[in-house]
Amino acid sequence: MDRDNPDMKRYLTELCKKTQGDTGAHVSMFDVGEAIGLEKTEAGMMAEELIVEGLAELMSLSGGISITAQGVEMVQGTAGGPALNGSGLRLGSEQVIGEPGRQAVEMLVRDVRGALVTGKTTLGQMEEIVIDIKTIEIQMLSPRPKTDVIRAVCRSLQAGLADSGLGKLAAEVDSLIAR
Repeated sequence: MDRDNPDMKRYLTELCKKTQGDTGAHVSMFDVGEAIGLEKTEAGMMAEELIVEGLAELMSLSGGISITAQGVEMVQGTAGGPALNGSGLRLGSEQVIGEPGRQAVEMLVRDVRGALVTGKTTLGQMEEIVIDIKTIEIQMLSPRPKTDVIRAVCRSLQAGLADSGLGKLAAEVDSLIAR
């Protein structure tokens, strides 16, 4: 999803609202667009992009779409605050990240992505945060992801989040990387 496109964020949020977050419910992609002031063509293009991203699913040939669990998570993850909050998950002190650390990193990445959807970050701030997230994701592809590498990138991510006005999420990162 184009995170710089406020209409795309509004479209996904409106889709979630119209379906009440029910992945089995479907609505017209054009009605969703109309609700946020878009023309039919624009609404169709946005729906297509969300479908490609796995955030929506085509339900009928007449333009019926539904929101996916990933789409609901993206919308609700930003509205309800980070799921990492209060989880008590930490990276740990092992050289290689264990399963609890993996879960914590996955939640962190999901929460940061969700915050960027509705955040008021500048393009430069967003680029810095996205690069840190991509670096974390690449390290997590390793069969033996290194705790110190993730911790170092998280420190950079924490600074970027704080500069972007996402202080609550920056505090969660601090909790995650604490030894």
